[in-house]
Amino acid sequence: MPQFLRVPWIRWQRFRITGEVKRQGDGRPCPGLRVAAFDQDHIQDDFLGETMTNADGHFEIRFTDAEFKDLVEAQPDIYLCVFEPGQREPLVDTSYAVRNNASNDEYFEIEIPAGAGSD
Repeated sequence: MPQFLRVPWIRWQRFRITGEVKRQGDGRPCPGLRVAAFDQDHIQDDFLGETMTNADGHFEIRFTDAEFKDLVEAQPDIYLCVFEPGQREPLVDTSYAVRNNASNDEYFEIEIPAGAGSD
């Protein structure tokens, strides 16, 4: 049986992104949409995780610094994309408002255009 060495100095920093997706105008929750989180980088953005909105339009994505950390980056620069199921083009892309050096617990309120998304 292989032996595994414990490395006590390696501790992954944990992060959580929560939020809700609502319809623009009437504020109704948008269930069943895919929310993907990314860390913006100069060369290629890092994928942090994804989830589906629940019946109330809420979502939660958890990840560790192993997903984005490098020699010059200790905190993620987060943006989100919201997709309809099966679609490749996002309904909403928040890369125009990146949260630079995001905290370990971030909350987003996202509005999708009226008439878009599942009802």
